[in-house]
Amino acid sequence: MTTIRRFCCDDLLRFASVNLDHLTETFNMSFYMTYLARWPDYFHTAVNPGDRVMGYIMGKVEGQGESWHGHVTAVSVASEFRRQKLAKTLMHLLEEISDKMDKAYFVDLFVRASNMPAIRMYEKLGYVVYRRVLRYYSGEEDGLGKYLECHTYVVSYSDYLLRCYCSHFYFICIFLDMRKALSQDVDKKSIIPLKRPITPDELEYD
Repeated sequence: MTTIRRFCCDDLLRFASVNLDHLTETFNMSFYMTYLARWPDYFHTAVNPGDRVMGYIMGKVEGQGESWHGHVTAVSVASEFRRQKLAKTLMHLLEEISDKMDKAYFVDLFVRASNMPAIRMYEKLGYVVYRRVLRYYSGEEDGLGKYLECHTYVVSYSDYLLRCYCSHFYFICIFLDMRKALSQDVDKKSIIPLKRPITPDELEYD
């Protein structure tokens, strides 16, 4: 039987297997401790009967006015525990806290444009692409996680045309800012898509 409970400090020593996924970002210890101290209601884990960490979700609430929102910083499930709808359960928990407790207008998250399994899952949960964020890196790997020669790579995703301009030294990695409107946003204004991509320095919140 799976138990969902608040993440605790001891879990930081036991969740390494969850972070083995190459698409899951691992942060330093102080980063996790900050979330535990400031937003404990947004940090939960799923454990099995032996108290093994199966997955977790980490988030926060931030913003002002109609930009007051819940944010999913990370959600991940260990490979051996997938296809049990754990990620869906954890996402619903964070949404419920954002909506009922903190009266947020929406929940948002960032996901690589290359992470199609995650994008499909978020779409099934009601998330839509609000905007695209372009991040610049040095190297030869494009935003779709493939190595390629100097050329323009185009991929079609839903109704969006995502372009990754690559050179031998620099490339643009595309992240999708996906949102789901909550009950406070009656008119769903928070999920009206932006027509142009933005860069990280234009983000209101990290």
